[in-house]
Amino acid sequence: MAACTPKQEAKPAAPAADAAKPAASAEAMTIKFGTDATYAPFESTDASGNIVGFDIDLANAMCEEMKAKCTFTNQAWEGIIPGLTTKKYDVIASSMSITSERKQSVLFTQKVWDAPNRFVAKEGSTLQTTPEGLKGKGLGVQQGTIQETYAKKYYPDAKIKSYKTIEDAYADLAAKRIEVVFADGVVLTEGFLKKPAGKGYAQLGADVPAAADPAILGEGTGFAVRKEDTELAAKLNKAFDAIRANGKYKAIADKYFAFDIYGSK
Repeated sequence: MAACTPKQEAKPAAPAADAAKPAASAEAMTIKFGTDATYAPFESTDASGNIVGFDIDLANAMCEEMKAKCTFTNQAWEGIIPGLTTKKYDVIASSMSITSERKQSVLFTQKVWDAPNRFVAKEGSTLQTTPEGLKGKGLGVQQGTIQETYAKKYYPDAKIKSYKTIEDAYADLAAKRIEVVFADGVVLTEGFLKKPAGKGYAQLGADVPAAADPAILGEGTGFAVRKEDTELAAKLNKAFDAIRANGKYKAIADKYFAFDIYGSK
């Protein structure tokens, strides 16, 4: 009987697990960033509508360190914090100065860059950047910024006009509806004075450093997360430390600036 039993083909053995092949990893974390892309060279849109800029490059480099995927949402400045708290995105990367007032609403990372504040006016202007010198003069600022708060405190007799975007302030300066714009110094220099639209305009007076009023002008610029997202803040800080140490931060900064944008510690 045994001789008559058909011979069964041996089934091929299951392939041994490839010890060198890693187990399937969990899907990469996605971090959603919100930014007001009207603030070149830190965040703006290119001709194709892509969000670009120094803050965007920093965020991408930090995500690379975290092995996370970055996405970016263009959000008007006045809604930037509400958009974070309602979970439209996870992180604000939008030239946001670290101030005591904002710390009540968001949790900041460490400083990612620092810059002074500046006035810009028509080239050759004889205006003085003192409270008396700007009395009765049109002074443009972006609404919701530290510069708006500072202007309202120190220039109460100026005709302060607040704009939805800094670009709107430039337009009114060109139309002679205001005489001066007060904003982030790098934004004014790199995003306006060095562009065709800034021809015929120049810095007015001296820089206004954060030390002029730290309570208003802050402690540099950071990224912000919801106050409860301490773990995400820690990961962002660790990634930022890594790109500072491995040279990626400097390489990115050198694409945009001919000076040290990080500033002193």
